[in-house]
Amino acid sequence: MKAAVLYAKRDLRVEERPQPSPTGTQVLIRVRAVGVCGSDVHYYTEMRIGDQLITKPQAVGHEFAGEVAAVGSKVEHFKVGDRICVEPGLSCGKCRQCREGRPNCCPNVIFYGTPPVEGSLQEFVLADQEQCTLLPAGMSFAEAAMLEPLQVGVHAFNLVPCVPGDWVAIVGAGSIGLSCLAMVRAAGATRIIVTDKLDYRLALAKKLGATHTVNVEREDALAAVKKLTDGQGADVVYEATNSVKGLPQAVALARIAGRVAAIGIPPVDEIPLPASFPRRKQLTVQFIRRSAHSIRQALELVATGKIDVKPWITHRFPLARVKEAFDLVDAYGDGVLKAVIEM
Repeated sequence: MKAAVLYAKRDLRVEERPQPSPTGTQVLIRVRAVGVCGSDVHYYTEMRIGDQLITKPQAVGHEFAGEVAAVGSKVEHFKVGDRICVEPGLSCGKCRQCREGRPNCCPNVIFYGTPPVEGSLQEFVLADQEQCTLLPAGMSFAEAAMLEPLQVGVHAFNLVPCVPGDWVAIVGAGSIGLSCLAMVRAAGATRIIVTDKLDYRLALAKKLGATHTVNVEREDALAAVKKLTDGQGADVVYEATNSVKGLPQAVALARIAGRVAAIGIPPVDEIPLPASFPRRKQLTVQFIRRSAHSIRQALELVATGKIDVKPWITHRFPLARVKEAFDLVDAYGDGVLKAVIEM
């Protein structure tokens, strides 16, 4: 089988590997679609995220869907040919974090594409049946691959919700920011202000329900949000960028006693953050770690038409052009929002 293997910074090769076989409760998945995530691009450009280092060649990718190609002897819920999406993290189920309902924080979690775990940009991968969820008949594999980034937005909203009438700011209009937009719109937020540096992403955010947009390259985001919120700031702010400037902007946009969800992964491991005004405003800042127990919500929101992820998918590539896809996403080229590798 073919796999996209990262050897060094920007050295992503498609090569042949042995096809695995399932045992026990494992399912062999014929991968059909994989989304290129910003965290995948961090590994591609830097070979690391924080202290998580890629030290030997490995496949990357974690947003994916496919069909069951074979099952282990103890699999009970799936059969060959089933169309499925996959939760990329498999937690231990035994530690304190798992027992208290935080499997995303499990210190023993096995997560596709996070070293040393192999990723999903392979023609076939193994998953435990617990990670798999059946897809409804009308959902494409590319749409199903978008359920993973949507889960992150669902999880962020579950931890930092808004209520009808709230004024919300979203910093960053990538797929995570758009997932937060979809959630707060459904929850009844009346003013939804989205900031970004790319006009085409802001235009899509406006199309998908943002009431106001701010290009931070041309406008003062704080002044714009103050003007739109009667000088107060936003009740809730979701930070969903890959920039060190994202979180400082988010805490600046929040009102006194506001709430901030810090979701984005910056390219460096330290974020310079002023201490005085977040303290004076007595902000609540909740850091977000992937997602937890969010797949059913995400699947239902898409299946029932409450959230449409199709507009997120701007580019499609075959596996043979995977490096081109990663370079495009890294450079924000050609109006890319989400590139999907289709097998």
